[in-house]
Amino acid sequence: MALREIPEPSGIRKARTLPASVYSSAEFHERERREIFQRDWVCAGVADEMPAPGSWTARTVAGLPTLFVHDKAGELRAFLNVCRHRASPLCEDGDAHAGSLIRCPYHSWLYHLDGSLARASGVGEPEGFELADYSLKPVQIAQWRRLVFVCFDPDAAPLDVGPLGRAVDAYPLESMELVLSETNARRFNWKVLLENYSENYHTPFVHPELDTSSSEDYPMVSDGITLYAWDRPLRPSGSRVDEIRATLLPGEPGWEELATVAMDGPYGIGGYLTVWPNVMMNIFPGAFLAMWMQPLDATTTRVERRLFVRPDADDDTRKSIIDAHGLVHAQDVDICERVQRSHNAGLDADGVLATVEERGVFFIHEHVRNRLGV
Repeated sequence: MALREIPEPSGIRKARTLPASVYSSAEFHERERREIFQRDWVCAGVADEMPAPGSWTARTVAGLPTLFVHDKAGELRAFLNVCRHRASPLCEDGDAHAGSLIRCPYHSWLYHLDGSLARASGVGEPEGFELADYSLKPVQIAQWRRLVFVCFDPDAAPLDVGPLGRAVDAYPLESMELVLSETNARRFNWKVLLENYSENYHTPFVHPELDTSSSEDYPMVSDGITLYAWDRPLRPSGSRVDEIRATLLPGEPGWEELATVAMDGPYGIGGYLTVWPNVMMNIFPGAFLAMWMQPLDATTTRVERRLFVRPDADDDTRKSIIDAHGLVHAQDVDICERVQRSHNAGLDADGVLATVEERGVFFIHEHVRNRLGV
């Protein structure tokens, strides 16, 4: 059985690594925050952790205070967490509130759960003041599978993960059970982790426990904001699973069958998605890891990890999946923090990109260049 040929991205043979300053400069970080994280669709969390109907909470996304409100009809909305009177936050990050009206703690202006201003007691008679003109400022919000995304650009097109995102439609992600929730501030620029996740070149050296380079390769394809990589047998056995992975691209007819096969170990039959700019996903027939990031400053990133497994998995299987993903993440954090030290020292690698193994890194660099003209 011949392996499917994966086209080479145009321009990768001439590609060079990005300069150290794009990973360490406060000025560049501010450009990224404005031009990427406040203009593109960014993951803000998992749907499970959003407020229940009739309640609201706040969290900071892309450096902006954001209010998430779930109305009693079941619609999830997002607004800037700023009262339209004198800019007080309506609630603090992580606080949970419930009721039919959102009350500003400063001067007690009241808002309906749809963001409209209900009452501004004591405001008197400012010239031209109308309640309808002072609704909370909306933020675009969308849900894809178990993830919630926001976009602060009111003119941005709707979220579209493209055909590669839709290639995982058959996986039962919503029915899997949470087994691990972690939030950590890490000492590296957000792109360092995104690059690391989006290539398998480092695996034999950083993750020797996972090294399958003698039996599998790691093809990558991209479309729009989504990069999809998968484990592919170098010498297919002739089984249906091997035939699919060897001859099909993600999303082609037949790919959905991979969602129903038995997992072969914690990393068996895996698909690995990078969704620009801040999402990384490991998707298996029996498990699902969602990881997303918020850059805190040029050299610090908040990394969120949520690991889910099928509800019928036994305790040993759950433990093996948790342990394997924990080890891999710890190894990735270690190498990423070491790489960041070079960037912090202002040392440009002036490197090339591996034309097969680092197509995912090229995907990220091209997005950075297209958005910021690096």
